Amino acid sequence: MSHVLAEELARTLRVAHLLGLVSLLGHASVKIGEERFLVTPGRAPGSPPPNRLRASDLLAVGMDGRVLEGEFPAPHDLAMHLAIYRARPDVSAVLHTHQPEMLAFGLVERGLLALAHQGADLIQSPLPRYGRGELVTTPGQADALARVLGRAPACQLPGHGLLVVGSGLAEVLCRAQQLEELARLSRLAASMGKLKTVSRQHAERIAAQRASMEDFRAYYATLDPGSKPPPPPNPSPDSVEGVKKLVASACHILRRFGVVRHLEHVSHRLPNSDRFVISPRGDLGRLQAEELATVDMAGHWVDGPLEPPPFRFLHRDIFMARPDVRAIVHTHETYGRLYPAAGLDIPPVHRTGAEVVRHDLPVFDVPDLIFDEGPRRAVLALLGQGPIVHERAHGTDYVAATVEEATAAGLHREWIAELHHRAAQLGTPQALSHSLIAQLPCEEPSAGEWWDYWLGL
Repeated sequence: MSHVLAEELARTLRVAHLLGLVSLLGHASVKIGEERFLVTPGRAPGSPPPNRLRASDLLAVGMDGRVLEGEFPAPHDLAMHLAIYRARPDVSAVLHTHQPEMLAFGLVERGLLALAHQGADLIQSPLPRYGRGELVTTPGQADALARVLGRAPACQLPGHGLLVVGSGLAEVLCRAQQLEELARLSRLAASMGKLKTVSRQHAERIAAQRASMEDFRAYYATLDPGSKPPPPPNPSPDSVEGVKKLVASACHILRRFGVVRHLEHVSHRLPNSDRFVISPRGDLGRLQAEELATVDMAGHWVDGPLEPPPFRFLHRDIFMARPDVRAIVHTHETYGRLYPAAGLDIPPVHRTGAEVVRHDLPVFDVPDLIFDEGPRRAVLALLGQGPIVHERAHGTDYVAATVEEATAAGLHREWIAELHHRAAQLGTPQALSHSLIAQLPCEEPSAGEWWDYWLGL
């Protein structure tokens, strides 16, 4: 395994994560000569996400698809890398991203505008498109993708991500970053009428004058945050202390992504007890486990230094009516509140979040804080045996067997709502098929995997 290339590949993924091009999901590879290549590992227990990736985590793979070195399994989309290297002798690096602006353009039949000189040469011809949300896991799919890619520098994977190819790691990272900026500019300009763009002639001239990839490689090296350490082991929900730590962590994660601030709540049943803990009012990003309030099933505040919020009575009602529910997350999200206010569903346009939004959303259609018994009964009836209920002009309650599941549902619903809203500015986004969505539980990361990733940010 080439140590220099391994270090650069790991750094490329860490920087791509820093730039928002990949998250828990995303992978890359680079050729070592003509017989093998390095690739980032697939998901498995202990396998690091991009922000924790080190050179020693990488795999060496032969051009026949055999893993030659490395302790982790190969990524599900390994066939994609193999097919591209076989079809494109000019390609020495492949980067697969889930970058948000390009994801939006992937959902609609609309091309990017060359509104900036950097990257204008990449889009003088429309980027090819392959598939509708499916993973590229079989040789047949991978060969079809390689044919669609042709000689292009990148290929959109609608409902999934973006594939970028190039002569080296600096080039694929540079191209991904430039395409994301062009997509952002193109979306912002969508309502501005006719704009002046960079012509093919000027784009080619500028491309010949631009800085070398060595300059970009040196620049990206300065951005490298290094490999983050793994988060501490998850506490057990079978102890009071463990439950409190889980609830505090959920508050920190939700606050990081802006779906809670200080008036929202997370609660969790205590083990072997008729009590639960709930977050008090205050900055949830700084909440400590010992500050949680303990409440009994009469709604009485029985322990904790800070008074529980009045919303505890709805949490109590849900816990009493739903023995299967151990955790509740109440959010005041942005996009997730806009869609019910407009009477619109959030279509399942991407693999991430599709399961959360695939079913009808029950909505309590009266603006209210849900403190009194009447509104609480109505909300509880709407929730029924489902995982989610929305209170219009207020917020959303997510209920689950674990706080990890409730947290993931809240974040993924907001993420896919924002993605759809971004794409809807450009055209009519297409939803994933029911058959593909049915496969997602076996293919997508679990709530626990997302939780571990979020804790390590």
